[in-house]
Amino acid sequence: MLEWFARMPRFGMTEPWWLLLLPLFAFSVWLRARLKRHDRAPAILFPALERLRDSGFEARLWLRQLPQWLRWSAVVLSVLALTGPYFLFRQTEAESKGIDVMLALDISESMLQADFGGKSRLDAAREVARSFVLRRSNDRIGLVVFRGKGYTQCPLTLDHDVLAMLLDRLSSGVIQDDGTAIGSAILIAVNRLKASESLHKVLILVTDGENNTGEIGPATAAGIAARSGIRIYVVDAGFNVAAGGRDPSGESTTHLQKDEESLQGIARTTGGGYFRVEDPAAFDETIRAIDRLEKKRFAGPVMEHRSELFFQLLLLVLLLLFLEAFLSNTRLLRIP
Repeated sequence: MLEWFARMPRFGMTEPWWLLLLPLFAFSVWLRARLKRHDRAPAILFPALERLRDSGFEARLWLRQLPQWLRWSAVVLSVLALTGPYFLFRQTEAESKGIDVMLALDISESMLQADFGGKSRLDAAREVARSFVLRRSNDRIGLVVFRGKGYTQCPLTLDHDVLAMLLDRLSSGVIQDDGTAIGSAILIAVNRLKASESLHKVLILVTDGENNTGEIGPATAAGIAARSGIRIYVVDAGFNVAAGGRDPSGESTTHLQKDEESLQGIARTTGGGYFRVEDPAAFDETIRAIDRLEKKRFAGPVMEHRSELFFQLLLLVLLLLFLEAFLSNTRLLRIP
């Protein structure tokens, strides 16, 4: 809660001494009202004035006072504009510039396995990835999908609605090659990130199996990523099973343990992190944990951005004066 309040924009003034004019204006309003009370006798008497009032020509009291309130509001806003008001926004470098994130999503046959509640691993990963994309408004995010081969489904973009739509339409059938080419997927994502000018680059790899095809191994690809300053966060969607048993896709836990060690090595080499998902519901918390890690890593020095309000207030003053002049010469025209 305290962090939320600390990030709220703050209001300030460059020359607040202009506010000393407001008591003078208030005194002039009071003096004008006092003199008006002492001089109530009309200068000119109109016959049949009551007949005009009965015909509906007299405006209500609040409506008669509206031009005056508009005029004085314009005066007050003019004084505020002279003080040089501004909003001060405090942001870290990562919040203001964002980071570049590539999502590498495994769409192999094993990701279609329904785990818990009938939802497939791919469906769970796709929904959580979509939520992650829509939360990171300042980040450029891209998508790599892989099976026996990998390709870029979406390059780095700030158009997160389009990326979310692509995730919604993603299916395992977009790639026909069997297998899981984790190393190739990492290399494709790394090449996309290497072309970026951002200083903060992250790859989130979501897979449930071992690398069993492709022209480059995961360890080699991870080494290239590390030399390029790219951290890899690995989300292992294989799900935990009892020791000595088999997971829902039929793989033995001994085999899965080797996969886990390989994926942990990828994260360790690049300085990222490894997350093993216990069930589909834990996908979201895993991605949120990665989100928090990146925000903490790049908290950095706080930068201040000032948004001046002078021209906005000046435009409002002109609008109020125009409205006051329009009403005073049309519906609220005063007859001496």
